[in-house]
Amino acid sequence: MTKVGAITGKPANVLVREESGDAQDPSLSSTLIRGIEILQCFDASNPALGNSEIARRVGLNRPTVSRLCKTLVHLGYLRRDAKGAFRLAPKLLALNYPVLSAMPWRHDVILPMRELAEMCSGNASLGVMSGDSFVHIQTAGSPPGWPYIPDIGQTGPLHRSGLGWALLSTLSDRELADKLTELKDLHFEEYSTFEEKCQAAIERCRRDGFCVSYGDWRSSIVAAAAPLGRTEDGLSVAIACALPLYRAVSDYFENDLGPRLAQAADSIRHSGVFVLRR
Repeated sequence: MTKVGAITGKPANVLVREESGDAQDPSLSSTLIRGIEILQCFDASNPALGNSEIARRVGLNRPTVSRLCKTLVHLGYLRRDAKGAFRLAPKLLALNYPVLSAMPWRHDVILPMRELAEMCSGNASLGVMSGDSFVHIQTAGSPPGWPYIPDIGQTGPLHRSGLGWALLSTLSDRELADKLTELKDLHFEEYSTFEEKCQAAIERCRRDGFCVSYGDWRSSIVAAAAPLGRTEDGLSVAIACALPLYRAVSDYFENDLGPRLAQAADSIRHSGVFVLRR
């Protein structure tokens, strides 16, 4: 889903560029920024977009968008469908490979993730922090009737999700203060709504090893999450288990699944890949 800025109503990626002053910074390429913003317009709900809709979303005129899209098609990152609409092209997946191949440790977590997913009859996911979002880099479990199946590359908000809170808890106090300031600047109204809950969840992760989110990101999902820690190259990593809201029992999450997830995270840390400083 395209994120919308709380102040201007424009897509969040456009808001970030304007508010951060990137457009005035001569050391940055505005053309590259705009090309990437076009790619960010597409999501699961909007897999095909026309030139006019893309222009509206990124706040550029149609001739400029047409030229940028033609370039992206030439590079193989966009394609046209039978109706003439633009769609993301499979070549984009090739950009993921170098990123994922630099995380060989994610394969070592697959078995415990599958065990967790089977135990709770839900889904388990592994996520890393990236900017103001988390990114799924590994998933397990897909029970029948599941309303939401995460996939590799899917993103979500740090400030209003269990996985995001667990990731934030891996930061040092100084890093956390800077990150929360960044989140407040980017998502002022929404962050203000979730600020107290976010900070309480971070403290709980540091104290109890897990936190629980009751539909804060997706209203139909309840999730428990636990921090794994930081990798040698500085990535913050966390693990989460989720169930549909209609099957979620608070006592189970608070007194069973949450503590088990924290224990699993502690066991995974024994591999020596992740470092968690309390």
